[in-house]
Amino acid sequence: MAAPLLTAAALSLAGVVAGADDQFLLPGPTLILLVITAMTLIYSMQLSYNARYYFYTFADLEDWFKGVGDGSAPSSYVRAQHKLAQRMWRTRNAKAVAFYNIGTLLLGLGVTASLAPPDCGKQTLCRWIAAGIVLTGSIADAIWILRMKPPAGADEIP
Repeated sequence: MAAPLLTAAALSLAGVVAGADDQFLLPGPTLILLVITAMTLIYSMQLSYNARYYFYTFADLEDWFKGVGDGSAPSSYVRAQHKLAQRMWRTRNAKAVAFYNIGTLLLGLGVTASLAPPDCGKQTLCRWIAAGIVLTGSIADAIWILRMKPPAGADEIP
């Protein structure tokens, strides 16, 4: 749910950087970082939407097969199809989560880069402090991403 909003934030900030390059310390690299951020978050949304296609319960699948043909699909076949769908969902959802996490980290780094004041800038101290605060949050985000492990069975479909 947050990925579209974060993507909009990255693209909005990229537009600001692109339009006022003398107000930023490293406008070119900052712009590239923000665009990569947006594309990473968009990719995470695409992966998530695609994974959702395979997220359903065994009972849902049984009901669907009852409505196909004569409705006599063997239980072993339905079970095999459900296991395949679970595997597809887990794989694609895990990739979506990974790209989302990378996107949030990149967004923090892009905001940090945009806050760094140019050589001739005003509010230098405040901008460096703000950049440091965001960088600290980004480091905490990176630690969270690296240490985060879902509990056993958390990816099973009910």
